[in-house]
This record gives sequence, C-alpha cells and structure tokens, in this order.
Amino acid sequence: MNWEVAIAKNGEATLTVNKYAIYSKYRPREDAWKWIDTEFDESVEQYFLIGLGLGYHAERLAQLAESKRVIVYFFEKFEYELFLKNNLDDELLLSIEIIHDLKDIILNEKTQVLIPGNWIKAIGQDHPLFTYLESIKINQVSYKQFAELMEDNFNKNLQISTETPHYLEYKKKIACLVASGPSLNKTISWLKGMQENVEIFAVGSALKLLLLNGITPTAAIISDAKHSIVKQIEGSGYLGPLYYLSTANTETVLQHLGDSYILFQQGYPLAEQAAKKYKMPLLETGGSVSTVAISLLEYLEFEKIILFGQDLGFVGNQTHAQNSTSGRKVQNDTHLRTVTANDGSFIYTTSILQIYARWIEQKANRMSLQLYTTSKQGAYIPKVPFIDEKKFNYIVTTE
Repeated sequence: MNWEVAIAKNGEATLTVNKYAIYSKYRPREDAWKWIDTEFDESVEQYFLIGLGLGYHAERLAQLAESKRVIVYFFEKFEYELFLKNNLDDELLLSIEIIHDLKDIILNEKTQVLIPGNWIKAIGQDHPLFTYLESIKINQVSYKQFAELMEDNFNKNLQISTETPHYLEYKKKIACLVASGPSLNKTISWLKGMQENVEIFAVGSALKLLLLNGITPTAAIISDAKHSIVKQIEGSGYLGPLYYLSTANTETVLQHLGDSYILFQQGYPLAEQAAKKYKMPLLETGGSVSTVAISLLEYLEFEKIILFGQDLGFVGNQTHAQNSTSGRKVQNDTHLRTVTANDGSFIYTTSILQIYARWIEQKANRMSLQLYTTSKQGAYIPKVPFIDEKKFNYIVTTE
C-alpha cells in the first residue's frame, strides 16, 4: 500500500492511501470528527473502528465513547508509525486499543463497527479484507437508509398478519426458485412441462413473467421495504400463497388477495422478539429476496433447490429478464466488476450482487440439501453446479 502524508489547506496533516484521500484536503480533523458524530451510536457497549490512519476518527470516537471500549484496527505497520508521528495527544493512546490481528475480535449486536468509506476504496479489491469490509459497509448504509421504513412496515405487518406456528407443507421434495435474472428468458420454458414434478417459488419480480407464460407458482416471496415493489403483486391476479418478510412493504402485502405468511429474520431485533413470542422460526436473510427464499426452502425441508434466473451478473447492459418488474439498463457504469461465469466466460456484476453470491456460497457450504443453477452465464459459485435442460429434466423426473 502506498501511504502519502501531505499538509491540508488549514495546516493539518492529511493522508492519501493508494491515491485515495482518507481525509479532506481542507479540514481533515474537522471532517473526520463530523463523520464520527453522524455515525456514533451511544446505545452500544463497545466500538470497533476500521482504519487508524492519522488518528482523527479514533480521537473523536474515544471522546464520545468516554469509558466504553474502543478498538481501532490498522492495516500496516507503516500506518501505525504515521499515527505516532502525527503528534496527537498522548492520552489517546491510553483510551483506545490498537490492533492489527482480527482473530480474537468478537463482534456482536452490542458492538458498533465503524468503517469510513474511503478506506474500502483505498485498500482495493485485492486486499484480503475487502469483501468482508465491503459487505458490512453496504449493509450498514442500506439499513440506515431504510431503517424508519422497515420499522413502519414491521409494525403494520404484525397487525395484519395471522400468526401461525407452521407454514404450508409440501409433498414434493424439489423446489425451483425463480428469480428474474436475464437467463430466465431462455430457461422459463423448462418449467412449463414440469409443474407436476416440482414446487415453484417465485420472487416477486418474476411473478408476472411466470404467469404471462402460463406458469402458476406454488408460492411467491417478497422482502423489499420500498413501496415500488407493489407493482409485483398489483394487477397480477395471483391468488396463491405469499410469503413476506416482516419488514416488507405493507401495501404490497395488502394488495395480495390470497393467503399470506409472515417471515421473521435473524439480526433484526423486532423480528427476533416477535419470533420468540409467536414461537416461529428465524430465517437468515442475506440481503435479497432470493437469499431469504433459500433460507425459507431450507426450513421447509426441501431436498434440492434449483435456481432459475439467479444470475448474479449479466452480459451486456440488461440486468434482469425482459418483462420482469425489476432491472435496469447499465451504461458506462464505472462500478461494474467482472467475474467468471458458469460457462467460463466473463460477465459483469456489481458489489451488491457479489455480496449475494458470497452469501449463497457460504449457505451452500452449511446446508445438507443440494443447490443447482440453470444460469449458464450466471456467476460461478462453488457447490452450486450448473445444469442444462437435459440434466434438469433428469433430476426432476428420476432422482
């Protein structure tokens, strides 16, 4: 890593790492303090700050935390040396724990993790901590953006839900989980003749596309808190079961005229309390409706899950299947990345899709059931083998 210390406009030292500015070139300390002030959560018991740098973030965090534990991680020995040379108050060294080894750090709901975004950019995708830190940061930003909406939905959903100790039971042991990635345009026809052999679960964005092709799914699943997903159900005429995350958009749930089943998610305190009260399961979420669905299908004890339209990447500029209720065209997006597809080619993906892919990979390693994917040009995920139409037909009719 390339570390460069310069003098800011106000005379304070500022820092650039791998050509990315960690602090402002005008008021480095003041701006770092403002960020800490905005992020600081006084309700937790300890704080874990990523990036020591010149110590500006740590300085303010220690002040606000008062007697609580503050742990600060530094990336390289040279970074620590720069910190010591920056002539900060020696009392700071006594009020924080500075570490470089993460193996003994235990993070829980009583710990606030603070990651200044510039550090993620600075270390780059090749750094061993990049994917870990990026996942945490994206989840934090998303939660902060929608926290109020999620809580509002939760409270309303709890009022309209019918608490039931059991979800539906299914005789067939193979579930097809249908998302709306571009490959669905090519594989949706595979499902038409196999509806008697499998249970078909559709994420909300794929529901209307299935119905348009004469396929009525076993159930639909929604999880997004935003109002925009109401179009996934509105006017569809779908009357089958709907599974919805406890924080999913309430209006969308109300648009559905069939039976609905609430899902409670791990890691969301209100949902965890409700699940305990009603003796219902807690599901891992993973951040997307498809990852929620995989957890649900695991709970429902299916033996095999076959993924349709779960591309987690795309060729060209079309992120979703035509006629689905999600997706956009991507043009000149500098945030795109390339990953290996199931056919060995390279496809585009995004940071969010990569997080979902990593979650599915980790989930596949923990589950006893088998996951398959039908997306030939979808992102390659170990332990989730690609199957063509012939193999699909064999699995659902023979195995």
